[in-house]
Amino acid sequence: MEISRPFSIRIAGIGGQGNLVSGLILAKALVKSGKYVVQTQNYTAQVRGGPSYCDLLVSNQPIDFPKATLFDILMILHPSMISQCKNVRNNGIIIIDNTHISELPADMFRMTKRKIALPVSKMALEKFGNEMFANMIMLGVVLKATSLVDIDSLIESIRENMNPKYVEKNIEAVKYGTTLTEKVYKPRIERKIKRTIGFE
Repeated sequence: MEISRPFSIRIAGIGGQGNLVSGLILAKALVKSGKYVVQTQNYTAQVRGGPSYCDLLVSNQPIDFPKATLFDILMILHPSMISQCKNVRNNGIIIIDNTHISELPADMFRMTKRKIALPVSKMALEKFGNEMFANMIMLGVVLKATSLVDIDSLIESIRENMNPKYVEKNIEAVKYGTTLTEKVYKPRIERKIKRTIGFE
């Protein structure tokens, strides 16, 4: 017997960086592209500065369990969340903002060589005058590196879910993010997992 598992994504950072907004926008863009999506959030009572992350499960079929412990894609927006790299699946994809990280610990990436590290917050400050656009730049990098969802669905999701005052700047940030990497990985939305005989 074979079962399929959903494709899993975690966006990790701290409160105030917009990682939960990023997850919402990506989730709704994936729904627009015809996928089943479950989105969950985890954050502390601290409004800004506390650890927070947003998880997405994506599938071509209905999802019957809304939790993942290992992830096909990890987006790391803050150095305090670098430990999340241990939760990447074998040969998964790690995309990290290394603005405030002098050196990436080699043992954090023993499960995969598929990683992109860019000073996204620094780029956001230089190009848009505010580090708050780093989350949208990161979405653009993910879009280019994985082709997970088409850019039209992502832009439509931004228009529908963000304050109109900031829509155009955020769209510009996403488009800018797509120019920052030439690496292209091809994640598979559907994976087949063979059940083993015996206790698990």
